[in-house]
Amino acid sequence: MSAAVVGAGGQETADRGSSPSADEPLGRARSLGRWLGYVLGQALLLAGLFKIYRLGRQLAAGHESDALGHAREVWHLERALGLPSEESVQHLALHSTTLVELANRFYMYVHFPASIVFLAWVLLRHRDHWARVRNALIALTGAALVIHLAYPLAPPRFLSGVLPDVGIVDTGRLIGPSPYPSPTGGSANQYAAMPSMHVGWAILEAWGVVTILRSRARWLALAQPVVTTLVVVLTGNHYWMDGMVGGLLVVGAIWITTPGRTSQLAARLPTTPSVAVRPATATAAGPVTARPADATRAGAPGRRELRPGGPPQP
Repeated sequence: MSAAVVGAGGQETADRGSSPSADEPLGRARSLGRWLGYVLGQALLLAGLFKIYRLGRQLAAGHESDALGHAREVWHLERALGLPSEESVQHLALHSTTLVELANRFYMYVHFPASIVFLAWVLLRHRDHWARVRNALIALTGAALVIHLAYPLAPPRFLSGVLPDVGIVDTGRLIGPSPYPSPTGGSANQYAAMPSMHVGWAILEAWGVVTILRSRARWLALAQPVVTTLVVVLTGNHYWMDGMVGGLLVVGAIWITTPGRTSQLAARLPTTPSVAVRPATATAAGPVTARPADATRAGAPGRRELRPGGPPQP
């Protein structure tokens, strides 16, 4: 019921103040605008970071000889550790052309769409988990870029150039489809196999689903990193070590971006010891004792003045 006020001429007029019902649409519109602005800002942030990541990977181009040498090192290290041969896995899969073609398509068409769907799901449906997922993703991708630049690595399908007895083939070019227009060219840097971000992002996505949902069905998300690991190996695009390092980076990214972790690490850092200010010592007139400012006023009632070189004077 609107309140009545006395207007000019003594006539009552209705109170024209805004009613709650009139403010509700405006408030909803503002909330929607803020929400859309936040979503758009986060999308632009991730798009920009991904663009930087893609450009950064290109800096590893031109180090093909180093990448092939590192490939030889990784291959021999895996054999020394007793890991199963990627060549054996691929030869087993090549018995089925359909299986290999599905693996090629999975490698090409699942990685990025799955990542986009996962991020959109968290941002739009589980925004209270968004910050930790976003921060872990940024930390993971940044660490992977550093390794790409510091340790260029040729994929297993290039091993025949340095290890002729290894018969791993490029299943994309053999059966198709292939994500690379040429054996060594294209927009993607093919000498940045370490770590495998296909595996790393799949593990991060599975972690997100398992920690956000509470139903038993959430454990099905673990199938994605398992299938992704098998796919990148049998297609000749990655070594087992690439997936293992990607998984370790995920663990590190989750640990370092845990809320409060930064402050805990900062608290453990050594601090510069403070320099204690010592009081002035003896002078020619005798020891100097500190005196409060309010005690220096002459004739201050109830206080005794402190003088250098002698006892307090009444």
